[in-house]
Formats: sequence, structure tokens, C-alpha cells
Amino acid sequence: MAKRKTSKKSIKRGAATPSTAKPRTAKFSKPKAIAPKPKAKPTPTPKPKRTPKAKPAPPSPHILIRKSAGPRAFAKYKAYVSGTRWELAISGRWSESPYHSGHIAYYVRRIAGGVWLMKSVERNADLDDVTEEDIEEGALNDDQLQALWGRTLEEAQNEEFVEIVAAWLDAPRKSFSIDAAKTLYEALRTHDAIMVSEPDEDGLLGG
Repeated sequence: MAKRKTSKKSIKRGAATPSTAKPRTAKFSKPKAIAPKPKAKPTPTPKPKRTPKAKPAPPSPHILIRKSAGPRAFAKYKAYVSGTRWELAISGRWSESPYHSGHIAYYVRRIAGGVWLMKSVERNADLDDVTEEDIEEGALNDDQLQALWGRTLEEAQNEEFVEIVAAWLDAPRKSFSIDAAKTLYEALRTHDAIMVSEPDEDGLLGG
């Protein structure tokens, strides 16, 4: 009986058969640890500069002007028109045109409650240098004749038109007559009142 030939490639003992061989697992090398990048320091945001608060403008003085407020607003001050406590602020000639001119004086005084008043005393200056001889000789011009009409020379020269024209209601306690003269006279200027164009030397605001 013939012997069975075996393959040259003998199967080693203990070798796993293909069906029982364990699969080889791939070996992976551990990833190298990557050092974390240093965090950049946040740049500090500059603090906004504080702008100084603007100081509020001082309140404008509470002033009544006869030309805008009307005569009713000044009726309660009528009793103060006369008296000796008035101080001359400014006086002199005024002229708006060759045919419209005269003489005016502004006075100030303080009354109860700390209110400052300003009054105007206006007269016709066309007769200032006129004499009785000028009238007799007929040397008066048309403006002088109109100013003299129906009166004697003395009456016409002494005639004055007086009224309170401004009131400073919220004047500071420590305000003086010079302060009132400046404040009220400038207030009249802004309301197109009569302004002295040729001031006399006397008065708080005189030349």
C-alpha cells in the first residue's frame, strides 16, 4: 500500500489555522502632546476722558420794559415816580433825525422787595437857548414855534414828560445803583428805547 505524500510545506505544530488566526491590530503611536500657545494678554481699553461739565449760564435778569410789557404792568409803580430817592443814571441829548431830537434823563431807585426801577424824564430841547427877546424879534424856527405853541416860554421850557420805563424784579440783594443803571439801561437798548447820543458829565453812566 502506497504512502500518502504530504506537502513540502508542512504545517508546524501549534500554528493557527487561517480560520482560527487572530487578526493583528495595528499599533498606533501616541500623539505627541502639543504645548498650548500662551494666551495673549488683552490690551486694556483706555478709559474715556471725562469732559468737564459746562457750567450753566447764569439766568437772565427778570426785567420788565414798558415798551413791551405795556403801561398796565407799571401801574403799581406809579406812586414811586416822584420823590427824592432817585439817582441820575445818565442824561443828555438824543437825536433820531434832524427833525426828531430832544433831551432825556434816566434815573434809578430801589423800592421795597429789592426791585430796581428806572424812570425817564424827557423834555423838548428846542427851547433851551431861546429867550423872550428871540420871541419878540420873531427869530424862532418852526420846531421852536411848535414847542412853544399855546404856552409861555417858561411853561414850555419846564414841561417834562416823566414815566417809569423799566423794572429789575430779581436784582441781587447786594446790587448797587450803578449795577441797576447798567442793567436797565442796556435792557432799554435792546428794546429800541431812546438812547443818549451826547451824554452829560453828570450821572452814574455819564461821560
